[in-house]
Amino acid sequence: MRQKNILEGVAVFVAVAEAGSFSEAARRLGISPSAASQAIRSLEERLGTPLLRRSTRSLSLTEVGTDYLLAAAPALSQLRRAAEEAARRGGRPAGPLRLTMPRAPFDLLIAAALAAFQDTYPEVELEIAVEARMIDIVKQGYDAGLRYGNCLEKDMVAVPVAPKSEAVLVASPAYLHARGIPNLPSDLLGHRAVVCRSQTTGLIIPWILQSAGETVQIAPPAATIVHDLASQIELTVRGLGIVSAPAASVSDLLAAGKLSRVLPEWSTPLEALYLYFPSRRHQSAALRAFVAFLKGRSYLPSN
Repeated sequence: MRQKNILEGVAVFVAVAEAGSFSEAARRLGISPSAASQAIRSLEERLGTPLLRRSTRSLSLTEVGTDYLLAAAPALSQLRRAAEEAARRGGRPAGPLRLTMPRAPFDLLIAAALAAFQDTYPEVELEIAVEARMIDIVKQGYDAGLRYGNCLEKDMVAVPVAPKSEAVLVASPAYLHARGIPNLPSDLLGHRAVVCRSQTTGLIIPWILQSAGETVQIAPPAATIVHDLASQIELTVRGLGIVSAPAASVSDLLAAGKLSRVLPEWSTPLEALYLYFPSRRHQSAALRAFVAFLKGRSYLPSN
């Protein structure tokens, strides 16, 4: 084997072996499934032995493939860390940075910061998945995620990037005019609601409201389930029902009169927002830059 070809296809092979499929590996690498498949075939031809067993429904490693993965994966990881360290010492964070987060943090925090971050670090290649479901960021190949404090796994490093806040109940003036204004939390049981289903339990997420030390839990019986926060708010503006949304996400609509507070003395506390990742030891230069960038913005109150 020619020396210059020794590393060709190795990263693709490791990605396919870890993901368990060509399509998922290709998505993580930003290439097509056919390109991933061709890279593996070329690698197998150069090595003179198959590394994967393929069928229409499954993908598995051959014995040689298993041994090759055990040697190649740590070596590839070490090469990446060496490249990241070289870039860090050169003062140029670069390369891919894959993040996952729910809609609310993206809308309220990240979207406004992206342009400034990319201007500061143009060589960082951002990929952001905005999704409600809780995922294993290591297994899915993400560098970091954003979640509220009550949703964090205990073995993660967590960096606070926004303080505790609250969610408020809102509805359109037209809806309240037609259906009446609730005066007590129990009145909500007679109203339509726009809600979300828990991706962990599969149950509708109830409204847990607090006021003056009192806590009540409301599960609206007439509910439309919408998992995207922006869509929830849009449907609420159109008069579909009442929604519980982060106060910051509806402040402009309240000021413009497109939405009105419902039971203004009641709200739902929201935990502080954290950027989380598996280990400080293996942070890429791009992730370190992103952490420092968010911490440098004025989301958290000064002590």
